[in-house]
Amino acid sequence: GEHPRRDTAYTVAAGIFFGWFRYRMDGVLEERIDRAGGTYALVASGEGEGIANRIESSGVIRDGRFWPTATRGFFRVRGRESRESRVTIDYDYDRSRVEYHHVSHTFLLGRRRTGDDVLTLAPGLKIDDLATAYLNYAEGKMEIDPQGFHLTHIIRRVRAETEGVEEVKPGGYRAEIVPLRFKVEHDPATGQPVALVDLTRFSSWASSARPARVLLGSGRRIESIEAHLILGSRVLVVFTPGRL
Repeated sequence: GEHPRRDTAYTVAAGIFFGWFRYRMDGVLEERIDRAGGTYALVASGEGEGIANRIESSGVIRDGRFWPTATRGFFRVRGRESRESRVTIDYDYDRSRVEYHHVSHTFLLGRRRTGDDVLTLAPGLKIDDLATAYLNYAEGKMEIDPQGFHLTHIIRRVRAETEGVEEVKPGGYRAEIVPLRFKVEHDPATGQPVALVDLTRFSSWASSARPARVLLGSGRRIESIEAHLILGSRVLVVFTPGRL
């Protein structure tokens, strides 16, 4: 079968708390797509001084659309101490269920957040993780709603809109399926397509007034992601195809 392989270098530069904590990480995004076999695997792994990440997504391709069957995420960052976050999500479409497990720590005080849940998938619901959202947009397989927004659904831990960055819910968290919507517009200066993505549903560090700016390049692939967060924090991710 066909096994296209695509490797993309990426860099992450972050400043937290008005630049008091600064991080830089270099990594590689590996895509393996077997269209004949109907499967895909995507791995993003990076490391830098005081920071590391690994995201794994694997699943199936049905009618040209990518569906995750297993998502694994790991992130470690040094604040006052080293903090690790892990998430595992398993999708069973035959049984219309999703199993979710999450462990993370708040940045400054290291308070532990945990989540364990099983969700039921509604019939016909389009579901993604971040990897398949990226792939399905690139392939033109994402739904567009009547307002012209690209639309899919992803799984996150339940959190209040007013959650503080150090706030922890006693007894742990449930999970939920939430819509991910974004509209692609063109930068008036360059004409390049840009997606503005509201991250407040996914992070207590995000601000609804400052959506993440996702710059899109050739083949509808992401070139960069810039997020201005609360407390003077900023994250910039730049992707460089073919430079490894």
